[in-house]
Amino acid sequence: MNTSPITQWEGAEAYFTFANSGFGTAVCLLASVAIVVAAIWYGTHHESRDFEKFHGKG
Repeated sequence: MNTSPITQWEGAEAYFTFANSGFGTAVCLLASVAIVVAAIWYGTHHESRDFEKFHGKG
């Protein structure tokens, strides 16, 4: 099962989206960190609220 269009590896190149720009990498990193922090905050907030509701404190 040889379905690769590449027959020789000499001259094979890669395409890097942010190869010469630290700004693009920084934006992706900051966006990833913000998404993770927001998900952790939302999960913690939701679980705390439901825990209080389940135990009759809220």
